[in-house]
Amino acid sequence: MDYFTLFKLPKQFNINKDLLNKNFYKLQLKFHPDLFINDSVSKKKQVLEKSIEINNGYKILEDSLSRSIYLLSLNGIKINQENLLSENQCFLKKYFFLYEEMEILKKKNNSKINYFNDFLKKIENEIKNCENKINNNFYNKHWNKIIDEISQLFFLTKIKKKFKNDNFCLN
Repeated sequence: MDYFTLFKLPKQFNINKDLLNKNFYKLQLKFHPDLFINDSVSKKKQVLEKSIEINNGYKILEDSLSRSIYLLSLNGIKINQENLLSENQCFLKKYFFLYEEMEILKKKNNSKINYFNDFLKKIENEIKNCENKINNNFYNKHWNKIIDEISQLFFLTKIKKKFKNDNFCLN
């Protein structure tokens, strides 16, 4: 069983996250290991495995990057995340410029919050743009274009996470 079926969602990139959450909690209520504490060891093992499957599926479908890679795998296409950037030389330059811009912003002393927010919005807009392109390319089954966009999404997400972690407590 694939995770889309498990959570009763259509196999597509854009999903209803409210429905994902609703179905996740329904499944957790049904298969939470604490509910089977008095059952046999084999039943506890089955329920634990199902609970792990539910949690893994939720994590994958909840995150657009993981969901896109998973959806490609359902279509027979495997991606090696370590090779994503090297396969997209055009984006590699852009990534380094964004990373350099992030490092410069970290060193600024005045109006740091404004720079932080502007940069974060810029990255979030780029992420949204990638997600829209990924959705359109899944619809049209343009697998190579999806892989290019996934590589960009991977690194934009990485930049966003690093920037937020490094600068989250700005004054």
